[in-house]
Amino acid sequence: MTQQLPQLPSIQRVFLESIVSSSDPEGRFVEVNGVQAFYKLVIPASHRQLIQKKQLVPNEPNKPVILLLHQILGNQYTWRHLMQPLADATGCHVIAYDRITFGFTERPTQWEEGKNPYTQEASVEFALQFVNNLGYGEKKIVFVGVSAGAAISCTIAIRYPHLVHSLCLLGPSISPDDQGPPPIGRHILGSAPGRLFLKAALYRYLPLTTLYHDPDSIPDWETVVKPNYRVPLTLPNFYESLSWLMKYFVPLEILPHKRYLAQVPMLYISGDDDKYLHIDKHREIFDDIISVAPSDAKIEFKVIQNCGHLPQDEKPQEVLDSIINFLYRVGI
Repeated sequence: MTQQLPQLPSIQRVFLESIVSSSDPEGRFVEVNGVQAFYKLVIPASHRQLIQKKQLVPNEPNKPVILLLHQILGNQYTWRHLMQPLADATGCHVIAYDRITFGFTERPTQWEEGKNPYTQEASVEFALQFVNNLGYGEKKIVFVGVSAGAAISCTIAIRYPHLVHSLCLLGPSISPDDQGPPPIGRHILGSAPGRLFLKAALYRYLPLTTLYHDPDSIPDWETVVKPNYRVPLTLPNFYESLSWLMKYFVPLEILPHKRYLAQVPMLYISGDDDKYLHIDKHREIFDDIISVAPSDAKIEFKVIQNCGHLPQDEKPQEVLDSIINFLYRVGI
């Protein structure tokens, strides 16, 4: 009888694991749908103290888990200011992961027919499977999503409302015209010449300063923040996977189902200087949702001053306070 040898891990996995083990010991990996996903999980400080004393962590079955979903060209690093304070204030476990293509998550180079991991539909199912694989499948989820991460959050709320505790949307890109480049742009970026363009442009311009009101106001912008956003540029298959993401990008249908979305407690946050999606457009989208909401809907709109498209980077304390206060009001 021929003995079957165990399958060796891919070179890409070994490389990513070695980088993380030496540079980010708080990070972890979990396999989701055949992809090794990088994530961070924080628990309330009070729970950590109990663990250190070898006491059991209180079982709080009614507490949701908080899941943070980053923007395109972002990674879980964008939530650095929010994770521990959110856990301490709410008593919830808080998780952030690198979506496929970004950060330290594995980037598949081949896949079975019908299981393309680079579609927006796949990103929706990936988020739910990720939570389930970490053992939180029985808990409701508070989604905190920024830009395209908000689109994934809203889609889950529409399709699986029984899984959702509430939504906190930061600079959400949830209308078809605002979810990524226009079709011709996706076609170009998904081609071989487009890949070369991405290499040249992102090496020079990432992170995109147009997404901010004033990046120079962010502490350690040049020395810490910018390098952390640029890490993926050096990792295996980044440009290939980004090109595939653009090639297969089809916007998620959200606003046509706004009546279902309006049933979920929602905090909608916008910067007053969002150059990607103007504040007036955010107000229009919010008004469109609220127009079909029930009279007792828990839906709020918050504008943060002197802030661009990524409030969690520019105004983390205001974002944190707004989210915590909202979650208290809706019964965290």
